[in-house]
Amino acid sequence: MAGKIPRPFIDDLLNRVDIVEVIDSRVPLKKKGKEYWACCPFHNEKSASFSVSQNKQFYHCFGCQQSGNAISFLMEYDHMEFVEAIETLAQTMGIEVPYEQGQAPSAPTQSFDPLYESLEQCSNYYQTQLKQNPLAIEYLKQRGISGDIARDFAIGFAPQGWNNLTGNKKTLTEAGMLIEKENGQPYDRFRHRLMFPIRDRRGRTIAFGGRVIDPEDNPKYLNSPESPVFHKGSEIYGLFELKKGSNNIDHILITEGYMDVIGLAQHGVKTAVATLGTAINNAQIEKLFRSSKSLIFCFDGDNAGKKAAWRSLEQCLASLKEGRIARFLFLPEGHDPDSYIQEFGQQAYLNEIDKAATLSQFLFDTLLAECDVSSAEGKAMLLDRLDPYVKQIPLQSLKDQILSRAENLTSDKHDARLQKLLSRGNHNHETRIRVPEQTWTPTRLAINLLLQKPALAHGTGNQYELSETKIPGIDLLLKILDRIQDEPDISTQNLLQRFQGDEHESHLYQLAAMRPQVEDEASLDKMFQDCLNRLQNEYIKYRRNLLIIKLQSNGSISESEKIELKQLFTIQ
Repeated sequence: MAGKIPRPFIDDLLNRVDIVEVIDSRVPLKKKGKEYWACCPFHNEKSASFSVSQNKQFYHCFGCQQSGNAISFLMEYDHMEFVEAIETLAQTMGIEVPYEQGQAPSAPTQSFDPLYESLEQCSNYYQTQLKQNPLAIEYLKQRGISGDIARDFAIGFAPQGWNNLTGNKKTLTEAGMLIEKENGQPYDRFRHRLMFPIRDRRGRTIAFGGRVIDPEDNPKYLNSPESPVFHKGSEIYGLFELKKGSNNIDHILITEGYMDVIGLAQHGVKTAVATLGTAINNAQIEKLFRSSKSLIFCFDGDNAGKKAAWRSLEQCLASLKEGRIARFLFLPEGHDPDSYIQEFGQQAYLNEIDKAATLSQFLFDTLLAECDVSSAEGKAMLLDRLDPYVKQIPLQSLKDQILSRAENLTSDKHDARLQKLLSRGNHNHETRIRVPEQTWTPTRLAINLLLQKPALAHGTGNQYELSETKIPGIDLLLKILDRIQDEPDISTQNLLQRFQGDEHESHLYQLAAMRPQVEDEASLDKMFQDCLNRLQNEYIKYRRNLLIIKLQSNGSISESEKIELKQLFTIQ
């Protein structure tokens, strides 16, 4: 090991992985309500008390009190060391683990801020250059792209030349914007290309895609290389723009290129994203499913498009859980989404979306093209081909649909292969869930709500006076408020990570796993404010009693204390 792993990297890794996927691949989970449940893998039990929260990205067992995040689960279940668990998760996400030099606990953590700043400056520079380049503007006009759409997607232009970018050469090289010559002198990676910034979930520019405007230039598309802030296998073009435009995403269209996303947006279809020049992987699919329950894969209708669609289907199977839908849209040969919508218009494209094939339909259409079920050999081939795909599907209802159709197509109920497939559907038993009742004090409830939504701490102001009341748990509440105010964007899982090894760690996970009855987001905010108000009332009572006792004991109090006591009696 080269050194210590920076905490920002660990935080980012935990934000990227899906703990449900990590645990479900080892311990089958069943969704009940908003959480996933199983019998605990860390102690013997008959009723499920092991809860996994996809929203908050942690697990907690109400029986043995084992709790943690994706890292701690691998450490406990797979008996990994801390670093090994991080490396395993990073490998599944297709990213490399950075190591700091030295082992000193006080070593400063690596900051990627200079990279983000440098990439944003590049984006601003390219956008300025676009406005000054008639050839690039004319190209966009010919493609039907308006100035508004170009602005929304921050489209820019990299001019001719080898040394246009200014700034710290080392940072620009690390960010992938410069290429270093053998003599050590760097030059611009992107030249004479339209530039499409790739932005992360927070809207930060992390990479670029460049497209030629001269058909004689090659390659047609050029992407940024991997960097400390850009990991191609986990990012999706256009997802930030899509989520920025809507909080309620009915479906997401997955296309193959930047211009597909932009062309569709120009025609009012603003639900498209694109992979970054490679086949989509399961990590990207999971990320998309967290934004919408319905994914539509859009491909050309030629052989290459169908092969790409099949690879997408294979990557989808393990993610098909309750409420999730995957469909497949094939456009007429010779058309991509951009060209199709330009020629036939928005409504025609929306009609094609409505006709998109379901995953099971596409699965059978593809296999039946290879298997002649009019013969015994063809039936056997179909069942053999279906088997590995059925194994991967976690959603029982979808399994049942596929198996039912397979049974109808093969018709021989005594076929051993069919019986093997059908046996995969015989695990649909009810899981009993055991959750202890919880007594909610204002302090306990306030902590619980903060763990559900750390942003509740914003605007709470200084609450330090509450520590005087000695209310049980008040010091922990204040510590949590301090932590969130120090890191305003901290997530639940990262907040819990900050208390790793703390005496309160287990208690916090237990509280985080409890869910009070809250109807909506506004109710949650109101409930938290009510908790603070009740705690403030406890403080007022404490101060009143303290001053009254002092007055009775000493016969007098100071003028400032008299004013305070009077004010305290006026507060209802």
